Amino acid sequence: EVTEFANQIDTSIKASEISKRRDMRDVLTFTIDPKDAKDFDDALSFQILNNGHYEIGIHIADVSHYLEEGTILDDEAFERATSVYLVDRVVPMLPEVLSNEACSLRPHEEKYTFSAIFEINEDARVISEWFGRTVINSNERFAYEEAQHIIETGSVEIPREISIREEAYSVSNEIKAATIIMDRLAKLMRARRMNDGAISFDKVEVRFELDSKFNPTSVFFKESKDANKLIEEFMLLANKQVTAFIGKQKP
Repeated sequence: EVTEFANQIDTSIKASEISKRRDMRDVLTFTIDPKDAKDFDDALSFQILNNGHYEIGIHIADVSHYLEEGTILDDEAFERATSVYLVDRVVPMLPEVLSNEACSLRPHEEKYTFSAIFEINEDARVISEWFGRTVINSNERFAYEEAQHIIETGSVEIPREISIREEAYSVSNEIKAATIIMDRLAKLMRARRMNDGAISFDKVEVRFELDSKFNPTSVFFKESKDANKLIEEFMLLANKQVTAFIGKQKP
């Protein structure tokens, strides 16, 4: 019943709805996720402003556009509370038509999002900020390994052995530059946080390789590298600034 209800939801992008949102469809945007991810719920956008500062957007899929209060979908999501991630599968909080399709920030698809957009200078200091509803169109999807390769080598060439496309390919110079600049800014922000007394929650994750029948064939440790910390740092920035903004509002 829940899945049938979800399938009936109109997931089209409408001009009337776009007019209510900040249009970010022409701004360079991409996602960085684990290589086996099925839903992409956050993205980063990047552009250089005329004053030389950087505009960086943190975009989160706007699930609330489709999930109305009091519906059977809302009730079931409330009961589940969260998606459950097992070794070989995910038990989703929402039907896949929403989590993996309508609300997934897949490349070359217009998507509704909530965004925190910052003007940031060369020292990784926030100059100004904007929060609100947006519509985006992601240019690329990357795995952490691919983004890490760009950071480490400065190359636009993604080799076959780490490619999620299962073949070697090239990224644009714009994406390479955006990744390297955001990595540099993230490192400055992280160093500042640590110096100010932040707690490091870096930990080693254990992951399993599975065969076609979902039997474990090997185990390996997942290491958090620069690409992981890049995403982490900008998500922390968005959360911190939104929290400060809400805290300043009068009741």
